[in-house]
Amino acid sequence: MSELTLNYTGIGSLPLKGENAPQKSLDFIFQEFKSMPFWAQLPHFAREEDMVFQYTQNLAGLTFDGDKYFLLPDGEEFFVKLEELFFDYETVIASNSLDECEQILEKYAITAPNSNTLEPFLNELKNHTPDFVKGSITGPFTFSTSISDDEGKCAYYNDILREVCTKTLSLKALWQVMRFKKSVPNARAVIFMDEPSISQVGSCAFLSVESKDVVEMLKIITDDLRKFGAISGIHCCGKTDWEIALSCGADVVNFDAYFFAQSVANFAATAQKFIEQGGYLAFGIVPTLDKDALKLLDIDKLEEKFNEALACFLNKGLDKNLLLEHIFITPSCGCGSLDEEGAFKALKLTKELSLRLREKSEVKV
Repeated sequence: MSELTLNYTGIGSLPLKGENAPQKSLDFIFQEFKSMPFWAQLPHFAREEDMVFQYTQNLAGLTFDGDKYFLLPDGEEFFVKLEELFFDYETVIASNSLDECEQILEKYAITAPNSNTLEPFLNELKNHTPDFVKGSITGPFTFSTSISDDEGKCAYYNDILREVCTKTLSLKALWQVMRFKKSVPNARAVIFMDEPSISQVGSCAFLSVESKDVVEMLKIITDDLRKFGAISGIHCCGKTDWEIALSCGADVVNFDAYFFAQSVANFAATAQKFIEQGGYLAFGIVPTLDKDALKLLDIDKLEEKFNEALACFLNKGLDKNLLLEHIFITPSCGCGSLDEEGAFKALKLTKELSLRLREKSEVKV
């Protein structure tokens, strides 16, 4: 994975809206993110592109009551879908190639209206030769604590629904890996699990949640991705117990390096082991959740901020060259909360910093 060193990519969401939003996102991404393009979520273009709802297609038990949706773990239809899911999952994981399971995986596709960019993205990919292609799913903990059953209880607290969420998300991740490979056979798939809710593990909101159970959910997906040659990542843009992210089997841990570098550096021993085993830290150094900080930022100030973040780890005893070899650059989070000008500025700064660091670096890139 050495091509990842000081490379760059985006997190996912863009604030684009209007009829031309999907095409505009594609034009920008393929122009600016040639090495590791990513498909964009457009929550302002279609409400179905909400980060949780986006992955609910073919989710066993999914039920609607007007604009509200929930999981109904009861009745013949649910158990038929449950049996189908378990059979599909076991068949895919037991296979030697995702191509063998194309018909099964297509049932877990992410299509319009839940994503209006992904299919066009896959088609456009065929005209490019990137080193990597980045996809995403909502992480299983965030997903299962954001969707409830018919009694308003988080799916996470129901063992069957928790398994439904995790296995469905894994199949949706593997569907992306399969489709990326069809579009660009020589590129490596990178799938990020977006897990903002792990920042709440141990808080009043989730007092009964044990870290080991969250790690187990994440590890199911990271193991599945690794089996089929994909790179797995976990993204959290807040302060959290970084032992969860660093020990769940992910190849990449992505964090808000603008505000929380010290938070991750406090887990220096685990981070050191993670890096020595080949893991990468994706420094989310371009702030997207603080509009004022972004507005004042230019490339020189951003490089200074990156060096400050890097120093948090060096001060804990990590080797500079080893660390730099295992870093790449992203925004701190998605750009969906920004205006269009701010979003494009954040993404262009991400690219610019990566290119500058690569030019100056003494490590092999």
